[in-house]
Amino acid sequence: MTASGAQWPVLVPAAVPFVLGASSRWLARRAGARLSPAAATALLTCLALTVALSTGLLLCLAAVIALAEAPGLSGLSHWSPSALRAMVPVPPAADDIGGAVAVLLLGSAAVHLVRVVRDARRASAAAASLPRLGGDLSLLEDDAAIAYTIPGRHRRIVVSTGMLKHLSADQRRALLAHEASHLSHRHHRYVQLGRLAAAANPFVRPVSRAIDLAVERWADESAAAEVGDRGTVARALAAAALAAAAPPPPAQFAGSLDGARTDVGRRVDFLLRPPARHRLGWALAAAGIVVCWAATFAAIEHIHYLMELSEG
Repeated sequence: MTASGAQWPVLVPAAVPFVLGASSRWLARRAGARLSPAAATALLTCLALTVALSTGLLLCLAAVIALAEAPGLSGLSHWSPSALRAMVPVPPAADDIGGAVAVLLLGSAAVHLVRVVRDARRASAAAASLPRLGGDLSLLEDDAAIAYTIPGRHRRIVVSTGMLKHLSADQRRALLAHEASHLSHRHHRYVQLGRLAAAANPFVRPVSRAIDLAVERWADESAAAEVGDRGTVARALAAAALAAAAPPPPAQFAGSLDGARTDVGRRVDFLLRPPARHRLGWALAAAGIVVCWAATFAAIEHIHYLMELSEG
């Protein structure tokens, strides 16, 4: 077990997370179309975190190997850099590149996390100053068509008089049920986890966008259950999206959920079809995530074993 060629099978489990990441766009599209929105949201969030964390762990492992081969550090644990290099089945340059990529992606995730915390605090402070019409609802006297949800400690459903003018009574009920679903199901957590995973791994960006769509569809389905008519929700969604001069939420509400601007055409199309229920697809996707984690830990355990051998 001294030749690197004898260790090439470790590359098979190590490649699984990267293959899953490369195919994440296709998986996100299939899951979004074939699963219920709630199931798709949970699955896609797990997929995003799995790809980001598993690939990040393996890239960090490459950095560890690069450091372990440094003469000044190898003596600290009494392993032999030459013996370790003979058993590791990748060239030294690959470990160096993997370590550098790991540092860049960790930095990107850290910057994103700091930005999210800053925006959440700013949005919570701004939301606390909004007047309440009743419960979590805040009504703005504004001719612009506005409707969005602010999660957090001072959570709010913000709707303008301009938006209400464009909707019938049933459509207003659907709109408020949609926004209330965002709060009750804490959809912002799924969205933020998906975006954090995307910051840590660019492969996950299509999955993050799919999560944005899935939580909006989840809220659409909740509204349909509330009003008892999927067509009413579809018409409310279309009317809200077509309302004149609908601006994005203000900068101080950067963490809000703004459903009227997220894939409206696709959501209307889904509402006009029977609800999707594909349990087999859920089971297969969940199995793929489990296999990815198993492969990641198998690769980590094997490299750890090689490092122990190099101590002897």
